[in-house]
Amino acid sequence: MILLQEKQNRNINQNIINMKSKLWIYFAIIAFIFATSCSGGLNNKLLQEKGELQATVLQLLQQIDSLGNMGEYNLAITKDYIAKAEQFGNTYPEDPMSVELLYKAGLLSMRIAQAQAFENPEGTTLYAQKALTIFDDIQKVYPEFNGVKNCIFYKGVIYDDILHDYENAEIYYRTFIARYPTDSLAINLESYLQHLGKTPEEIMAEFEGK
Repeated sequence: MILLQEKQNRNINQNIINMKSKLWIYFAIIAFIFATSCSGGLNNKLLQEKGELQATVLQLLQQIDSLGNMGEYNLAITKDYIAKAEQFGNTYPEDPMSVELLYKAGLLSMRIAQAQAFENPEGTTLYAQKALTIFDDIQKVYPEFNGVKNCIFYKGVIYDDILHDYENAEIYYRTFIARYPTDSLAINLESYLQHLGKTPEEIMAEFEGK
């Protein structure tokens, strides 16, 4: 499980890095559109509200990234980003930025749940469920998104490592294996499933019994 967790963390970090370049391009485009609409006298209230919400979400994301680069973390800012990203994605699902913002919100929700596992069980469950909901929505609304594969895997991780619901964890792990059988992660999962939900002592006893 340690090797699987390390690979999971590397995948999350790489996903976040890959998203940064895309989102800053979006930010530049949206800033230009918003400025043009204001200066050009386009008094479309809905367009202005969308631009303001986009700017807020991206500013929060920039703060999170800046803090992360310094090895720091702010729970309040992270929660605010998740809420605003969900608001934007639910209000403007057709916007190409929505899926990227929601995906990042799902990853951050999962991290909050992991971080609070021992300190705040209620918060752990809340943000674990939030991450599951976000990943579910991405699969349904954006089935062609290249991060759908990771959404399936991360749902298994949430049920496994955070909620300790091993029955559902197995469902999503096996779904991943069935859909992506040639993925290197699928091979690791095949072996891992033999020990799913077992304590180190139980696994050791199995080895000693062979």
